Amino acid sequence: LQYANERQQFGRPIGKFQAIQHQLAVMSEHVFAARMAAQLGCSAGHDGMGVVPDRLRVATAKARCSEAALVVSELAHAIHGAIGFTEEYDLQLFTRRLHAWRQTAGSEAYWYGVAGEALLHHQGMTLDIVRRITDVDTVL
Repeated sequence: LQYANERQQFGRPIGKFQAIQHQLAVMSEHVFAARMAAQLGCSAGHDGMGVVPDRLRVATAKARCSEAALVVSELAHAIHGAIGFTEEYDLQLFTRRLHAWRQTAGSEAYWYGVAGEALLHHQGMTLDIVRRITDVDTVL
């Protein structure tokens, strides 16, 4: 956002162009969706032995955050253009870390598989399981 408001093209900041504003909006949507998924993934339940994270919530959170990291880094580089790959900008460092973190503890495909397995073994409506993993007040 800072770069888009500082970088001038045709006499005005590139952040004033509709295409850049759209890319920033999409980035924002992914960041906030990932943040919510991470918060839900970190909310824990009780298994009788103590507090433990719910595997399906963790799977959903990890997959969503990894997906968001890919889209956000792609859009950030599109906004920065070729300069985002240079040593002068930390964007290249952030992108490398994001891609490394995406693979840590399993890729999106692995966690989507965990979520898919849970859906296949669930008895009842799919909406019930979606409600269960997205309801913050639910004690698992």
